[in-house]
Amino acid sequence: DQNGAVYWPAFGLNNIGSITDAAGYQVKTDAETVLSVTGGLLDPAMSFNISEGWNIIGYVRLDAADAADMMSPVVEDLVIMKDENGSVYWPAFGLNNIGNMMADEGYQVKMEADVSFAYPSGSGRLGYAEPIRMVHYEVAPNTGSNMTIGLPTTAWEVMPAIGDEIAAYDESDRLIGSTTFTGDHIALTVWGDDLTTDAKDGLAIGEQVTFKLWNSDMNTESTLVVTKWDAGSDVYTIDGISIASNITLSADTSADAYKLYQNVPNPFNGTTTVKFYVPEDVEVTIGVYNMLGEYVA
Repeated sequence: DQNGAVYWPAFGLNNIGSITDAAGYQVKTDAETVLSVTGGLLDPAMSFNISEGWNIIGYVRLDAADAADMMSPVVEDLVIMKDENGSVYWPAFGLNNIGNMMADEGYQVKMEADVSFAYPSGSGRLGYAEPIRMVHYEVAPNTGSNMTIGLPTTAWEVMPAIGDEIAAYDESDRLIGSTTFTGDHIALTVWGDDLTTDAKDGLAIGEQVTFKLWNSDMNTESTLVVTKWDAGSDVYTIDGISIASNITLSADTSADAYKLYQNVPNPFNGTTTVKFYVPEDVEVTIGVYNMLGEYVA
């Protein structure tokens, strides 16, 4: 539960006791399964307390509704809300990657003060969250614990293009988070080590996070460097919240960082475009040769 109490079948241990109305619970299973729950429905307008700090709350309404609308009664005290996949509703950035709250879900919320809360009975407007589609990087596995790293649009010295991708790595170069730039602020979820497994599958507490950016237009990778943080740092803490205030890009120095791309269109009549990439600002010369290797232009 939100206090770290457990129900642990392997040990016949139940420190949670009874399930609490409107509470949420974190569950790890060995396989995909269906949980059937019986009993009376809760009053969707019921009030319950949410404490200062981290909590896990259940969504007691039956109909799905926009997360921002549902949390509006306490938005002044809400720092951040996360779902089980690390998607967030982050009021300070006007960011809602969760979209709708759902009747069979629990949500982790961090509050700045104790509040008495009830879900509003408003219009039930549906929210929309753009699904994250990765092209270059894979999606990091959900390990059960994470940290949120904010990359505001105001922090970039050179703004990425829409469709560029950002990846995060641990100190062993294991992918532990990835997302796509959509033109808005970024909430990048990085996953910590699952201590219920023998293998290290995420960030250890105190481990440093590094970042890369893939340029979707030029198909090149750069190292993303956060030179200043508004909050937190690049060191992993469970449920940590870090916000970058200055982001620079440092190009790879390997030989394959210099790239020349196929001209488009090809074949052509009159005009064609040749794209290239170099990792620094320099003057370049592009030579055109015929099939005999003779210099033409």
